[in-house]
Amino acid sequence: MRGLGSRPGPTAFPELSAHPDGAELLGRWEALLGKAPRLRPWLEQTLDRHRLLLLERAGRGSAVEIEQSLRDQLARWLGEFEALPQFAVSAIATTLEERERPARERGSRNGARGPEREAELPDSAVHSPECAVVDAEMLLSDPAFALAFHCVEVRVRPQLAAALEDAPSLSRVPETAWFGLLHASAKVQPLLTPDVAVALVLRVLSAEWTRLPGACRKAALRLFLANPTDLRGGRADEGLRRLCDSLPAAWGLEPGSLSDFVAAARRARVALESASQLCTRIGASIARVARGTRRGGFALLQQGSAVPASAAELVELAETARKHAGMKGFRRLAALL
Repeated sequence: MRGLGSRPGPTAFPELSAHPDGAELLGRWEALLGKAPRLRPWLEQTLDRHRLLLLERAGRGSAVEIEQSLRDQLARWLGEFEALPQFAVSAIATTLEERERPARERGSRNGARGPEREAELPDSAVHSPECAVVDAEMLLSDPAFALAFHCVEVRVRPQLAAALEDAPSLSRVPETAWFGLLHASAKVQPLLTPDVAVALVLRVLSAEWTRLPGACRKAALRLFLANPTDLRGGRADEGLRRLCDSLPAAWGLEPGSLSDFVAAARRARVALESASQLCTRIGASIARVARGTRRGGFALLQQGSAVPASAAELVELAETARKHAGMKGFRRLAALL
């Protein structure tokens, strides 16, 4: 499997030539990485970490056993990635690259506290509205992501609307910006979980956010992650003014309205957690009663030990599926209910 390595010298990838299915596994990984090349650095680095952990645990254990363990891990990851829509694989790979790059660039830099702390958000590629529509259609053709869309519709949107109703000063901040901030603040994971499914839906719903200049998005994210105590007096006032000046002028935010922004951000994050939990419960319920869910995103979203959804939550899902029956993913999801 050494052909997969992109670095000179020793590579992180295990030797597969001794395994009967090694050539097939190599070919499938090459095909996947050809479609999502940004996944390659993460794969190399993750295998490096796994090898070090195995060496620490095994001590003088067999090197063959370590390589076999890594090979098994590669096979498991491959099966999970191949089960996803191509857009989901590419989006996960892009997100991993975006999050790991600033971490490497920061190095040993000392971080400050409060809204003045360094919040990194590399510029995203600018996509046309047409591309955004295609991405959404591709993602939501999978019933697992249709389920995640439902969770955003019934948990995130209503709570966000309520928060903005309570804070008229935020009326000019677009919904796509809130979705983009939620996605940018979500935990990074390389494989599909309910949390990741919901975050990817937020990604495709926030296309306008990704077209903002990087400085605007960085300033907004710093405020989105701030605490109320970060806004209190002192030299922070100057920093808050600079952050407001970096935000899009159309939002109309001033230092005096930032407390509303921080409060709404907290409510949005709580709503995101609620959406992820709902996605987990409904995914577990569908997996228990429906056949054919070991395909696509549902192959990864099944959670056998999760608490099942309530009857009211399943009725709520059926109503969303009825409203969006034109979406392929919801038609497939309705067949599982």
